[in-house]
Amino acid sequence: MSTQSPPIATLSTPPGRGALAAIRLSGDGVHELFVSVIAEKEKFDRESARKIGVYTVIDADNDTKTGSLKIIDEVTAIKYAAPRSFTGEDMVEIFCHGGAVVPQKILDRLFYGGARPAGRGEFSRRAFLNGKMDLLKAESIAGLIDCQTEKHLKSAQLAYQGKQLELLEKLKHRIIDILSDVESRIEFGEDDDVAELGEGRADANRRGLGLIVRELEDELRRGDRVRAFDDGVIVALAGPPNAGKSSLFNEILGYDRSIVHDRPGTTRDIVSERIVFDGVTVKLFDSAGIRDTDDAVERFGIERTMSAIGDAHLVLWVTSADAPFGDGEREAVIDIIGQDNAAPVIIVVNKIDLAAPAEKTRFCEQHSLEYIEASLTEKINTNKLFDKISAAIREIIDTLPSPEIAINDRHRAITALIINDLRDSIENFNREEVAAHYLKASLERLAEFSGHVTGDEVLDSVFGKFCIGK
Repeated sequence: MSTQSPPIATLSTPPGRGALAAIRLSGDGVHELFVSVIAEKEKFDRESARKIGVYTVIDADNDTKTGSLKIIDEVTAIKYAAPRSFTGEDMVEIFCHGGAVVPQKILDRLFYGGARPAGRGEFSRRAFLNGKMDLLKAESIAGLIDCQTEKHLKSAQLAYQGKQLELLEKLKHRIIDILSDVESRIEFGEDDDVAELGEGRADANRRGLGLIVRELEDELRRGDRVRAFDDGVIVALAGPPNAGKSSLFNEILGYDRSIVHDRPGTTRDIVSERIVFDGVTVKLFDSAGIRDTDDAVERFGIERTMSAIGDAHLVLWVTSADAPFGDGEREAVIDIIGQDNAAPVIIVVNKIDLAAPAEKTRFCEQHSLEYIEASLTEKINTNKLFDKISAAIREIIDTLPSPEIAINDRHRAITALIINDLRDSIENFNREEVAAHYLKASLERLAEFSGHVTGDEVLDSVFGKFCIGK
């Protein structure tokens, strides 16, 4: 076997109980290696590339006296010949029965035959090194696997389809156009025609660089907004004591997580759970009831509640239909909705089975607040409440601007450096050699997006975040 591309093998599906498991082999000699572990050796040798076949994986410890074979599993496998494969190398993809034992026994046979376990992202790294994809597409694959929201998915899909590269190419040509003008002034600045046109072009180019800087700054801001949703949409339950916050928390979860009691101040600290609510990852917070209190512990819990409200993307304010506004509740709601970049608030007027909610609903209507009347204990309007929460979460997600260039941390770091280079170029635009230096530096950084000038340490960082088998 060649040492240029040693064979690697790994499980490409999550370990554990399942109907099927996928095992990937890639590198020099993997076709011969697979032949050595199956009974139908000639069949695989004759099989055309990219065709699926059924094979029997046999144990190395067979009965040589009787000629009987110890069968590990009956599998399907696809042969790929370089360069027409994911990695650009010879490959075999094996589909066996799932579970903990069968896939591992097959892997052990392959390791015994000369393969080694693949590292994180090693298949994608080989694909990159063999010119099957650029670094942007490789990262988009990881993004498709790891995305937590539809916005992350959209950004990853656009990158996978080449939109990110297309935008970067347009940006590169805009900078090159300006750089060519600057270098013309360096080379031919004493020429009368160039000098006559120079000042007007210089002002236009300076404005053009300023526009690029603003566009990239907007791109970073969009990325920061989407990053805030990396752990899910934060939904905070708030309101006065005994209004039903913990009941709503448990109702959303589908089981009892928070203590529910008629004594005020039961919840004194933040209780949180991460769930998938109508297909969206949500981080749900139950919090201490907001009221005036002399209890130091409860007061500390209320401070944490106000902090959680400030971080939330959606606030569900739970209030009781059978209790008047008091202890600063009215002022607390007005304060929340009056904050800069305030999260949307839904007022849940609970316990309508005990009293008419007229006072609370009038308040909501006066302040144009979205509300719903419900009874969590009697299950009145709970489905409508869930629909309203789901619609609010969807609206939050849908209004998020998707980053198109600075999709991950590496891209954001490169973008920030490009912005600095362009600013330095603008500040030194009357010193053509210095301005050109910074423009060339920005172009070199742009090349880092696709990996054309990327070092091994960067590649280790990029592919080290991939899952095993990718």
